[in-house]
Amino acid sequence: MARRYEDLRAAVLGGPDHGSRHGWAVLARSGMAAWIRAVVRIPVPAKAVHHRTPEPVAAGELVEVLARMAWTAAGGCRSG
Repeated sequence: MARRYEDLRAAVLGGPDHGSRHGWAVLARSGMAAWIRAVVRIPVPAKAVHHRTPEPVAAGELVEVLARMAWTAAGGCRSG
């Protein structure tokens, strides 16, 4: 419920184009109690998940990183 209210609040603050479809009209016309009764009957739309494709790593860079990790794990260069 709190998330839906915050979604509505953000939409209303974002401008007049977004408020009405998120229940702003019900809230403004009939109040919070009416909005709560209305919003519990509306299914929550699934949020789109945006996956970022990782940038490819050059094989040479990968080998260097792994070599440094192995070198550090082994104690690196010990003098004396």
